[in-house]
Amino acid sequence: MFRKIRSLSLEKQLFISFLAVSVLLLFLSLGTTLSYNLSRQRREIDRNISNIAAYIASLDTVAEMLEKGYPSPAAERELDLLHETFSDINVIVIYNTEGLRFYHTNRQESGETFVAGDEERILAGSSPYITTGYGTYGEQRRAFHAVTNADGRIIGFVMASVFTARISEYARSLFLLYLAVLFLMLIVSIVLANAIVRILRSTLMGHHPQELLDLYMKQDAVLNAMTEGIVATDRDGNIIFANHAAARLFPSGPALTGAPLAKLFPASSAETVIETGAAVNNESCFLNDHPLIYSELPIGDAPDIQGVLTIFNDRTEIESLSDELSGAQSMLDTLRAFNHEFLNKLHIILGYLQTGDTQKAIAFIMNSSLVSGQEIRKTADCLRVSRICALVIGKMMHAAELGILLTVNPDSRCHDADLFLPVDVYITVIGNLLENAIEELSAGTNADGQPEEAAAKAEGNDALDGEEKVREITLGVYCSRDGSIITCEDTGRGIPKELLSHIFEKGVSSKGEDRGTGLYLVRALANQYGGEIAVETEPGEGTCFTVTFTKEE
Repeated sequence: MFRKIRSLSLEKQLFISFLAVSVLLLFLSLGTTLSYNLSRQRREIDRNISNIAAYIASLDTVAEMLEKGYPSPAAERELDLLHETFSDINVIVIYNTEGLRFYHTNRQESGETFVAGDEERILAGSSPYITTGYGTYGEQRRAFHAVTNADGRIIGFVMASVFTARISEYARSLFLLYLAVLFLMLIVSIVLANAIVRILRSTLMGHHPQELLDLYMKQDAVLNAMTEGIVATDRDGNIIFANHAAARLFPSGPALTGAPLAKLFPASSAETVIETGAAVNNESCFLNDHPLIYSELPIGDAPDIQGVLTIFNDRTEIESLSDELSGAQSMLDTLRAFNHEFLNKLHIILGYLQTGDTQKAIAFIMNSSLVSGQEIRKTADCLRVSRICALVIGKMMHAAELGILLTVNPDSRCHDADLFLPVDVYITVIGNLLENAIEELSAGTNADGQPEEAAAKAEGNDALDGEEKVREITLGVYCSRDGSIITCEDTGRGIPKELLSHIFEKGVSSKGEDRGTGLYLVRALANQYGGEIAVETEPGEGTCFTVTFTKEE
């Protein structure tokens, strides 16, 4: 049966359920009242026949009649009038102690003895009582009461009775009445159940409950399938809905439904959103050491705002996607610059060939090969800030023309979101450090950008037949939200000890006069933004500059 009910539509299930509850309540209420009324009617009958028997036993005419030993017309008239007055009493009889009848509502019974045996207790001095017995007219409900004389001696007894057939008739009529009421209430219940279903449908704007249930189940499945955490709260800030993604963001514990959001998510601005009606969009926060971006939107229009919808997004995934997009943009910018530089180089090579300077063309091509497309792609992948990446690639091209290999450490990392200083600061520091290193390494090159040792060797000078020194610059850029580190290492001549303590002063340089500005600007920016500069140098081996900026809390 229950399977059949479950297979019905929700609307029919509601109708059948309401009707079943109504019928059950009707049966319980009518059955209880019927039982109570039958019991009360029986108690009233017992009380009536007991009171009538007591009243008759107290009449003086009855006591005199029993004392004289023969029926009294006066007593009979009085008892007949009493019987007519109380029509519910079927039989009234009076007996003496010998069981001889002195009065009966049916005169034909007068003069006979009482042989039922129920009178023995009352004649023995018992208090009044009621029994069920059988007489001439069938089963009866009998009340016995003793009649005493002036001395208190029992001289007879009175019995008042009602036929149980009359009691059964009353119970049957009462049962039929209740059955009619039950039938009427069933019709009313059916009408009310149908009306409630119709009211429910109108409340649901014409939709069937089953349609709304299906829609709810689909929406619930969709919300729980989303990767974004979604939490809905009421006006009091208590959670009324949270999808699976949101539940995973919070520590394990009791169910989220009913819990205050502000306790689980202290950064929430739900209270302000309800008061002002203004949404909070794309705010960053940490929840259980997990980086998130959250938005809080009012549910409803001001001033009737019902609650707040909070949407959580994993900032790690968003930043990864942003890195990919910025990396692609940076790669495009880099390729455009590389294409421009490549055309310029082709023009230079063409000029050398047209003028017959074959050796210069060869040297230029060899130097240009120091910057490969792969190196440019690696640089663009590490340095995601377009202006910084373009600066470094430009310096790589310039260094290559001078026969210097400029590379970026593969573990370098520089994204827009990690810069806590103006980008111009990074450009100035990186640009001056690289330019200083390029100038240092290019100090021993000829006009064609070729090392003097290599040029002498090409001209057949065997005096410089030793091994050429490698000329390299390595740049490291490490940026995070808490600090930035920039390193620049070259394989130059190193810094003389007498100049080491003065290299950051304006106009001081190991490269000659009218120099000494780049490191001075780096020192000025470090002082301005609370940075530090460390210098490691080895004569004949090279120099490494390390500039560190730390974010102040």
